[in-house]
Amino acid sequence: MKKAAFVSLMFLALPAMADLQADMINDRLDRLDREMTLMQKRIYTPTGTVATGVDGSAPNLSEVYAQLEEQNQTISDLTRKVEELTHTQDVLKEQLEKMRADTDLRFEEQKAPTPKKTDKKPEAKKQTDKEAYDAAYNLLIKAKYPEAEKAFTAFLKDYPDSTLTGNANYWLGETYYVRGQYEVAAGIFSDGLTKYEKSTKAPDNLLKLGLTMANLNKKDEACGFFKLMPEQFPKAATTLKTRAEQEAKKLACP
Repeated sequence: MKKAAFVSLMFLALPAMADLQADMINDRLDRLDREMTLMQKRIYTPTGTVATGVDGSAPNLSEVYAQLEEQNQTISDLTRKVEELTHTQDVLKEQLEKMRADTDLRFEEQKAPTPKKTDKKPEAKKQTDKEAYDAAYNLLIKAKYPEAEKAFTAFLKDYPDSTLTGNANYWLGETYYVRGQYEVAAGIFSDGLTKYEKSTKAPDNLLKLGLTMANLNKKDEACGFFKLMPEQFPKAATTLKTRAEQEAKKLACP
């Protein structure tokens, strides 16, 4: 309530102060205008001739003109201040209106009954399978392999029927492969060949399974997987088939 009263007093006082300053400046402008009129009378007579002093001598025109110029400059400055004060007054009124409206709103809110708090938290919006997959894949390309492993594992659990499960399984195997955990990686790539044989990543699983066996020094198994590529996946990408041939040559496969 004290705050509301303060705002009300400010609402009345600030514009009044601005009005007072404007009135003072306007009063000064009136006085300057009268002084300029008197100075002009010192220069010119009603007939348009130059006025003379008491002794009949002409007035010091340069001095009078200098004073007129100074008065003109003062009037310009005061006029500008009046315009600034008028603008300030308008801004103050707008701000005070807003303050009063905010205060009234808060007062009404205080009067309104406070809703009862509940321990139930709002349910978080569940990601789509595409959003979850993209989030996991972004972790992988940022080389955050442990985080990517958890994300792809969660994806396979949460979205078992997604069309992206074959891809997710392959990239899960990659998170282990790049860390040198070849035994785990081999099991995941093997699952990719059996569970997701129609996935676009099935040929990749076969190639990576051969590479994993080679890293485990299991030459025969590795050669078997490399030589199986053109037979099992004749429509696989040329890069995959070429890589399988190159790896077979490295191992001197029969």
